[in-house]
Amino acid sequence: MNIEELVNQNYERFSESDRAVWQYISAHRAECEHLAIGTMAQKCCVSRTAVMRFAQKLGLHGFAELKVYLKMDNQKAEVSSQIDQVCNTYYYVADSVRHKNCDKMFEAMEHAQRLYICGEGMIQTSIKREFKRIFMSAGRMFYDVPSGQEFFNLFPLITNDDLCILVSVSGENEKMVQMARQLRVRGTPLISITKNRENTLAHLCDYQLYVEVGNLVETPIHWQYESTTSYFILIDILFLKYIEFRSRKERSDEAGDTGTATV
Repeated sequence: MNIEELVNQNYERFSESDRAVWQYISAHRAECEHLAIGTMAQKCCVSRTAVMRFAQKLGLHGFAELKVYLKMDNQKAEVSSQIDQVCNTYYYVADSVRHKNCDKMFEAMEHAQRLYICGEGMIQTSIKREFKRIFMSAGRMFYDVPSGQEFFNLFPLITNDDLCILVSVSGENEKMVQMARQLRVRGTPLISITKNRENTLAHLCDYQLYVEVGNLVETPIHWQYESTTSYFILIDILFLKYIEFRSRKERSDEAGDTGTATV
């Protein structure tokens, strides 16, 4: 039995930490075959104990046996299709966001007087534009704040009654990290959107959204291509979860009003 089969058999029992471990392993199989448990825990943004529990939930004795299974799978596998890798990445991003409890983050968005989204670069600009577009349809307006001087000009206006989303693929962009530190001191609630790996920006924020983006592909003209569709999958599912959250909140408020009227 291979790792995929063990995961499929036990997936319903997985916690959020288990899913984070499997998401990383599935996208970095060759690398994970050689990682120490502490290093893998760091890359998955979980504890060493969480990695050990993941192996045990698969019915394995521990981390060493998990690596044996990975090694056997990697030896049997042919060079995998880039299309398969990307499709698997999309699936695990969607599944991860689907099972993430976002209620506290949505509550923070609901209570914010103003909503900001910040990031610099071509990819980040596309992510910001899509986030603004889709949430506008639910009546939530995000102000687009480029990083750099524009942010520091606007900074005096941002208060702890607002909320700011910070977008950085690596999570290590110096300007974004500096922005996060200053906003954190001010007490402004922060949400990060970054790659699914250990990064400074995520640690500085109150709420974290992670995306697995897959491997770089070299094109025929020797450019490096990296799919960014995972970010848009994350935004789509996050938005649908927000709509569900609003519906639950409205039903709860109506039930409360009815109860008060009856009394």
